[in-house]
Amino acid sequence: MRAFIAAAGLFLAATSQTWAADLPPGPAPAPPQVYAPAAMPAHYNWTSLYIGGNAGWGFATASATATLGALSATASEDLSGFVGGGQIGFNYQFGVAVIGIEADFDASTQSTSTTSGVLTATDQIPWLATVRGRVGAAFDRVLIYTTGGFGYGEFKSTVTATGFGSASASQSHGAWTVGGGVEVGITNNLSGRIEYLYLDTGNIPLATIGALGITGRVQDNIVRAGLNFRLPL
Repeated sequence: MRAFIAAAGLFLAATSQTWAADLPPGPAPAPPQVYAPAAMPAHYNWTSLYIGGNAGWGFATASATATLGALSATASEDLSGFVGGGQIGFNYQFGVAVIGIEADFDASTQSTSTTSGVLTATDQIPWLATVRGRVGAAFDRVLIYTTGGFGYGEFKSTVTATGFGSASASQSHGAWTVGGGVEVGITNNLSGRIEYLYLDTGNIPLATIGALGITGRVQDNIVRAGLNFRLPL
């Protein structure tokens, strides 16, 4: 009996191995999945030639000083008005640092009028322009910068005497300028900014009457917003 059971067991084992050999092979194991590294976001590139426009407000102080020997007297007045125009410039970025140069030209309605008796005096700044260097730091789409250079503008005075007519005199003069601003990249080709500029002519010799010397000075504060279209290089 024991021999019969052992023989039956051997027969079943051999039969199962034969069936297993006749079965088709199972599916191959899936290859390990490889994930590509996530792409790093591209940083905003400030290197470009750009053109744009600006608009804002100017607050100027015009003063005149009369000097006679060791004696002097100064009178001043405030001018304010709209300022707007256009600019062209170039930026170059290396790392977070951005350097550049910009030139602009703005028309201005900055003016003031005073009346004394039959006389009315009107002082105006009809236009101004600057050429400035720019140095800043870029934090992706945000550029914080300082600026400084040379400015130029026209300063005009008109005096009217009731019943007698009027006379005007204008003088164009250079100035030094400093300022700063924040510029933000809106798209890859468009950026917007807010900027402050200070212009100072220093003392300008106006006239000499005998021993009396008269000098003038214009100090202008300009706050303006602007848009720049960045040209692809």
